[in-house]
Amino acid sequence: MSSEYIVALDNVQKTFRMRHFMQLDEESRKRVLYRRSETNAAQGISFGIKQGEIFGLLGPNGAGKTTTVKMISGLVKPDSGTVHVAGMEVEKNRKKILRQVGVVLEGTRTTIWPLTPLENLTYYGNLKNVRGKVLQDRSHELLDFIGLQEKKNIQVRYLSRGQKQKLAICIALIADPTVILLDEPTTGLDVQSSRGIKDKLIEMTRAFGKSVLVTTHDMHVAQELCDRIGIIDKGQLIRCQSTEDLLDKFSDQLFVLRVSREVTAEELASLPGVAHVMTTTAEDGPTLEVRLPADLELRSQSLYALLRYLESQGILLSSINERQQNLESIFLELTSSSI
Repeated sequence: MSSEYIVALDNVQKTFRMRHFMQLDEESRKRVLYRRSETNAAQGISFGIKQGEIFGLLGPNGAGKTTTVKMISGLVKPDSGTVHVAGMEVEKNRKKILRQVGVVLEGTRTTIWPLTPLENLTYYGNLKNVRGKVLQDRSHELLDFIGLQEKKNIQVRYLSRGQKQKLAICIALIADPTVILLDEPTTGLDVQSSRGIKDKLIEMTRAFGKSVLVTTHDMHVAQELCDRIGIIDKGQLIRCQSTEDLLDKFSDQLFVLRVSREVTAEELASLPGVAHVMTTTAEDGPTLEVRLPADLELRSQSLYALLRYLESQGILLSSINERQQNLESIFLELTSSSI
């Protein structure tokens, strides 16, 4: 893979094998194996993350996102394929990689609750060989940067979830890593805390050139934050491209029309450019959803043809609204087989 990538995964495979045993037999003192199962968490995954880039890894629950994060950080060993960080293969340089990578796993399990934020950073800094005045100065700078100036000497147990999440990000940054891996960084946070973390992530990448990987279920967060998007489903990377290109690729326009009677896809099949016809019925009448081409001229032709058809059939039109594709609708379309 190109040397422009700070993080590079090349054809990575990972399968988890599970064995389920019955309870211990009192007479024979043996356990009987009654079931084996396999989960393919990564099937030939290849992608890279550039310096100063926020890369979003999206996928349904169980798709392999967290496993991918753990393979990059060296917490899980891939069955085959290679993972490189800053030009070093993770499996052969685990100790060096730990200084290059900061990880925030889902939730706030990183923080030690009986300690204060400053004590947490001192503890983790020493683990990563950051000591003395450098550690002291960096701890204060990080807490000021993330907005925990007034909470430095308060036990973590008394902090809010959002504040604990911010502290977890500081812990990930204490060794000044090149790469930051964030697994669901805004889950369960209030609007203000989520906004604050997003702003800090953008600042870290743009101002300090950090490379960030974010996994999230929040499509609005991904669309706002990420320069590029990778969509993983059942352990396979089914899409990987810039957020802008991904939105352009699925840029067809959706029009929602409230009509006086139901209209089937067969009725509109002969109209130019009309696709994805769906009718739903509510208390206030049927709603017709139609996808039209992104090109303005073609879209106009299709829309006029649709309106002429409805008029010719005596179908009354009470309202029409345009709904543009967003990352959430694209995600649902690409992973629909998993739902």
